[in-house]
Amino acid sequence: MILKETLRQIVKAQREDLESFSYGIEREELNEIKLNMHYALILSGIRRCGKSTLLHQLLKKLPNFYYLSQLCFYP
Repeated sequence: MILKETLRQIVKAQREDLESFSYGIEREELNEIKLNMHYALILSGIRRCGKSTLLHQLLKKLPNFYYLSQLCFYP
């Protein structure tokens, strides 16, 4: 079981990592995504089509978000 404080540290570390990267040219689709939605957003597509880049660019526009990469849970 993961403690709340451990999750807080993971979220903080991943947010800092996301803020330090440059994610290239802003995607055109970014302006089509509404930020005031009350549901989950699912990005799907073939491999290496820019899903992660679009997600990271979207997160940069949000004032408050939680992002958890599954990689953080595996040593």
